[in-house]
Amino acid sequence: MAAINRGLLQVQTPFLLARRFRGKINIQKPRKPHFERQLLIDLTKPWYVPPKNSMPDIALCDRGEKRRSEEIDNPFERILARECLNWFNTSKMVIFLHTNSIAMEDKMPIFAALKKNDMHLRTYGKKIVSMATKGTRYEAVNHLFTSHQEIIFGQPASVAKMFNIMKKTPQLVIMAGIIQDRLMSKNELVEFSKLPNLDVARSQLCSILQSAGSSLVGQLNQAQQMLVSNLDQHVELQNKTEQPAESKEQS
Repeated sequence: MAAINRGLLQVQTPFLLARRFRGKINIQKPRKPHFERQLLIDLTKPWYVPPKNSMPDIALCDRGEKRRSEEIDNPFERILARECLNWFNTSKMVIFLHTNSIAMEDKMPIFAALKKNDMHLRTYGKKIVSMATKGTRYEAVNHLFTSHQEIIFGQPASVAKMFNIMKKTPQLVIMAGIIQDRLMSKNELVEFSKLPNLDVARSQLCSILQSAGSSLVGQLNQAQQMLVSNLDQHVELQNKTEQPAESKEQS
């Protein structure tokens, strides 16, 4: 241990300690910095714009010149707009959804279920839909868009299946829809989904027409049937009165 202490330098505590300030620091009246430091402070001093409430009206007037960012023509956006318009024209059922926070792993089963039932889930932004529907009969749907939203394209026969699938995802809320060129609310879509299909409706119409025709034929034949029954009763009464008269003559 002694050899180690001799080999290493020993740190000795000095008798005097250097201090930057010999006295107390004057906070209220600090000492002025030297020239170079004062120059650096002046150069790095932040400069703030005066508040608008203190500026005159002539300084606030922009002479009607509004600064607008130039819109860049994006070919990819035009391609998406044509695709969106094609979906609107070829689909007789268009359902607009409000999308809350949802993970992609929760969204994929819904996408697959809709695809299996011949329905397609697409995501378009407000700009794309505006470009696609501008000047068309679907221009009124722009009020339903605020940002990227989901749209379901399909056929009216799949409305009931669509409601059954959407029950599994409360994050996707149905707002409105277009059924055969008619804009419907959610309540109207629910009523439309409860209607029977076309074949059942045709059979019900045929049964109603057949019952109306049969009732009309029955009403027309009622007078004749009553006349025939009355004549039969009259003949029976005549036969009964003739039989006692013949028996008396024979006796």
